[in-house]
Amino acid sequence: ARARDNGLALTPPMGWLTWERFRCNIDCENEPDSCISEQLMRDMADRMQQDGFLDAGYKYVIVDDCWLASTRSEAGRLQPDPNRFPSGMVALGDYIHDKGLLFGIYEDIGSETCAGYPGLRGHFETDVQTFDDWGADYLKIDGCNERSSALPADHEAFGAQLAALGRPIVYSCEWPLYEHGPHNYSAIAATCNLWRNAHDIQDHWQSVVSVARLYALLQAEQFAFAGPGAWFDPDMLLIGNSGLNEGESRAQMALWSVWAAPLIMSNDLRRLDAASAAILLNSEVIAVDQDTLGVLGRPATVRFSPNQVGCGAAAGYALRELFSHGDLGVVTPVQEIAAQVPARDALMYKLTVQ
Repeated sequence: ARARDNGLALTPPMGWLTWERFRCNIDCENEPDSCISEQLMRDMADRMQQDGFLDAGYKYVIVDDCWLASTRSEAGRLQPDPNRFPSGMVALGDYIHDKGLLFGIYEDIGSETCAGYPGLRGHFETDVQTFDDWGADYLKIDGCNERSSALPADHEAFGAQLAALGRPIVYSCEWPLYEHGPHNYSAIAATCNLWRNAHDIQDHWQSVVSVARLYALLQAEQFAFAGPGAWFDPDMLLIGNSGLNEGESRAQMALWSVWAAPLIMSNDLRRLDAASAAILLNSEVIAVDQDTLGVLGRPATVRFSPNQVGCGAAAGYALRELFSHGDLGVVTPVQEIAAQVPARDALMYKLTVQ
C-alpha cells in the first residue's frame, strides 16, 4: 500500500493527549490543575521526561480541542486562549522540545472544531504556516462541521499544504469516521499518517470492547493499508484512569500493541498508580507495537500451535509471556499452546525461533 511519504510515523506514534482525561475543561479559576492550559501541558511534559515515558518511546505531548481563542486574530490567524495560554504556543512548543519531546496540536478540517472554536476551512495555507511557526510536530485533525462529500478533497488539500513545508509534521486524521459510505483507504493512507474509524473511546471496558469489535469487522478491509508511515488508530489508551481495572488495562495494552496501533495515553501522569505505570512502560509489549515491519496481528483462539500462526521452524520456538516476563520453555511447530486467560485480562505470547 502507498503510505504518506513524509518520513514520519514509520512505527506507530506514542505519546500523551488531553482529551479523554481532561475533555474541554476551560475552568482554570475553579479547577486550575485540570483545565486545558499551558500549565497542564508543561506538567505532563515534565512527567513524561522524568518518569520514564520518554525513554520508553512516548514522544508526543498533544493538546486536543479547546486550546483556542473564540476568534481568529485581526490578521486571520489562529490564536490560543490568552488566559489559559498566556505565554503563547511558540513558548509552549519550546518548553516541550527542551524536554526532548515533540509538540502536538488539535484542529478541525471544517468551519469549527467539535467544541465550536475556529476551524481550518478556508484557511489551510495560513494555518499550516502558523502550525509550522509554532514548531508543531503532530496535528490531530478532527472532522466536525464539514460535509461528508467534501472530506476527501479537504484532507488531500490540507495534506498538500503540509507536504509543501520544509519540515514534516505527523498528520492524524478522522476522515473515515465522518465520511458516509465506502472509504478509499488507499487515498486515506497516502494522505494521513494515521486515521480514526471509531467515535471517541470512553473510560470503561464496554467502550474498549466496542472498539475491538469494530476493528475485528474492519480488519480485512483496512489492515492491508496500514504499515510504516500509515496506521489505523483505535484511539487513546485509557490506562491509569478510573474506568479499567488492572486486567482490563493489560487487555487494552495488549490488543493495541498487537494491532500496531498508536499508543497515545490520555490520563493524569501526575497521579498515575504503579500498576498502570508498569503496564504502560512494559518494554516487551511496547516492542511488539513498535516492530519496524509494521505487520498487524489478528485475533486468534486461546488454543493454537506455532504452525497455526505461520511459525513452522523445525527447531522449535522459545515461548515467553510478556506481561509476567516469564519464559515458558520450548515448543515445537505442532505443539498446542493453551492459554488460561482470566475474564477481562490478557496474556501476550512471543515465539522466538531456536
